[in-house]
Parts: sequence; C-alpha cells; structure tokens
Amino acid sequence: MTVQKKVLVITYYWPPSGGPGVQRWLKFVKFLPEFGITPVVLTVRPENAEYPIIDESLNNEIAPDLKVYRTTSKGAYDWYKRITGKKTAPYSGFANEGNPSLIQKIARFIRGNFFLPDARRGWIKYAFREASRLISQHGIQTIITTGPPHSTHLTGLKLKKKYPVKWIADFRDPWTSIYYNDFLYQTRLAKSIDLKNERRVVMKSDIILVAADRKSEFIKNHHQLDPEKIVFFPNGYDDLDFEGKTQIIPDVFTIRYIGTMAPSYPVHDLLKVLSECPFDFRLELIGQTSNVIEEMGKQLLGRKFKCLNFVPHKESINYMLSSSVLLLVIPQTADNRFILPGKLFEYLISGKQILALGPLESTASKIIREAGSGENFMYQDKEGIRRFLNEQYQYWKDRSYADVNIHYIRQFSRKELTRQLAEMI
Repeated sequence: MTVQKKVLVITYYWPPSGGPGVQRWLKFVKFLPEFGITPVVLTVRPENAEYPIIDESLNNEIAPDLKVYRTTSKGAYDWYKRITGKKTAPYSGFANEGNPSLIQKIARFIRGNFFLPDARRGWIKYAFREASRLISQHGIQTIITTGPPHSTHLTGLKLKKKYPVKWIADFRDPWTSIYYNDFLYQTRLAKSIDLKNERRVVMKSDIILVAADRKSEFIKNHHQLDPEKIVFFPNGYDDLDFEGKTQIIPDVFTIRYIGTMAPSYPVHDLLKVLSECPFDFRLELIGQTSNVIEEMGKQLLGRKFKCLNFVPHKESINYMLSSSVLLLVIPQTADNRFILPGKLFEYLISGKQILALGPLESTASKIIREAGSGENFMYQDKEGIRRFLNEQYQYWKDRSYADVNIHYIRQFSRKELTRQLAEMI
C-alpha cells in the first residue's frame, strides 16, 4: 500500500470566509488526494478572524475527511472599526470606503506603518505553535503558506528555521508592490521593513508560487533570487462548479461584473459609452462596489444600472452563465499589467465574451485573446468599447454565441493545476 505524502497548508482565509483568495486553496486541497498527496489545513477560528466577506456555502466544499485545525488569533481591526465607525474591516482596495475621511486616513496611516506586514500578524505565534505540533504529529515534509495576509509567510519563515521541511510560499497577490499600498501612506522606513521581510521570505522559501506572472518584478526587487524558484501558478476554475449548468441568453442585453470594484477602477468612459447606447441593456455590478462608482452609475445610466451585494459563489456562477457580456476591469495602478483577477478563469469557462478594460499588454489581455473570449481595451478607448458592445449586441439579437478556444481554456482547470502542484510537492 502506497503511503501518501502529507502537506500542511497554512491559510488565514478559509470557509466561512468568502472570496477568490479562499477558493484558491479550498479547490487545490480538494483535488490533492487524487494525486497522492494528503493535505492538512491550518487556519484561524472564525470567531477570532476578520473576514471582509462571509460565504457559508463554501463549507459544503470541504471534504469530510480533510483534517482542518483552527487556532485563536489576536486581531488588530477592532481599533480600526472603533476609530472609523465601520462595522467591517476594509475590503481589498478599500472598496467599501469611497473617498476617505480624515479619520480614515489616520487609521490607514496607523495600519500601514505600525502593523507590518499587515493587521493580521497577531496570528503568527498561534499558527507557529500549532504548525509545529502538526509537523511532528503527522510527519509533514512540505508546508505551504499563502498570502495575503503576508504575515502568514512569516510563520513559514519561522518553521523553515526550525524544521527541515520544503517550504512553498504562495503569493496570491503581491506584497510590497500591491496597488493599495499607495492608500496606506507608508513612510520610507515602513516600506524598507516590508521589503526586508519580503526578501527574507523569498530567499528562504524553496518554491515561490505567483498567481500573476510577476517573475520579473521579484528578480528586480531581489537581485540574488534564483529565478528558477518562481513558478507562475494562476487561479483557475472548477469543472464541478459548472457541472449540469448551461449558458442562458437573457431577455435583455445584460453586462455583468462579478467581484469587488474599488475607486481605483476607472469605468467612467465605459459608463459614458453605455449612456449613449441606442439599444436597451442592463449593467449589473455584483459584489462590493465603491460608493463613488455606484453614484456615477446611477447618474449616467439610471434604471439600466444596478448594484447587488455579495452573493454566494455558486450563485455568482449562475449570474455569469446568464449574462450577455462579462466585464473585467483592471485597476489603474503602477504595474497593473501583472494583475490577473481570479474571476477571469471562471469567466473563460462560462463561454461568455469578456469586455476587459486595462493595459493592452497585460497577462489578462493575452489570456483573453488566446482563449478567443473577448477583447481588451484601454480605459478611454470609447470607440473600441462601443464597437465591441455593438458586435455583442448583434450576437444577443441573433441568439448566438461567439466561439471560444476551449482547448486553451482547459489548461486552467483546478484539477490540472493541482496535478502540477502535486509534482512540485
């Protein structure tokens, strides 16, 4: 009988937390046993965690025999909520805050300079203690840490010093170069500390996974880093999420965006184009939308514009399949050509055409083009956007679909990606 190798996955975000960051390892963990790997998960207790999004439905995807260990944690967001009067911690990119008040700016400054690398660092000592016990108890030879929060990687750093384990550091998002760092008012000293901690992690880890193709960025920031350690390992889609479901042509031409839309997402020109459309349509933003964008949409589009709050993951799949066009927006920030939203891969397998706004030479643009799944435009390209929408409206009128390159898209199935992960482990 073959003894399966065990791997410890250390992740702050786990059901009932929602969002794409949770799904990345929830899905990979689900498929690992098929490739001879037994996963063990270490996470934080929900009552001690600070989750911007809750999705209880994701609990249904946890295998009954998966060993999940939870620890306490000391959070730092209670003070943030007390100072700002907010009921929840900030969403990614501060999408739930709009234009910050003076109090919010002060709170962001405190977060960006006194809680490094992030406000969830209070979990490190508890995670380290429990991980040490699990490594000894289960004979674990490989650990995986995933961030954000990047303080999780500091737990991996401590474990690597104590045990002869292989350490895979997974960067779902960048650390020192993530776009919303600009909103934290970091001092030069804070940036230096952050970069030093990032360097310690990337130099000591055995493999670095990046959800977006940022190899050049890592090499630029850390000159002595071995480029062979860095593996582009994107998010993907789960075939089971789409099993038994089919595309639906809606009664009204419907453009939908799924996910967080922060103030740094430039959609003004798109809204202007839509306000001039000669045909009837609906634009729906599903998820956390900034107040600024919501007000702009209402002013320009009136009843044709609608914002819906966060919906469970499976429900979001239904929204994708019943759309005419799916909207993808890359935030307008430095190095945004590397940003690769997790929802893109579910957009692709849905078979719907994608209207993408962002840099033309981005990784996302390349994937959409090669998949035959839509077009990418610069934010201000009104003529290009108008042409694309007119073309898609004609498809909708004809009750037809544009062809996609399904063979190309299949490489992003979670199961196929997990097979590659198992080989690394």
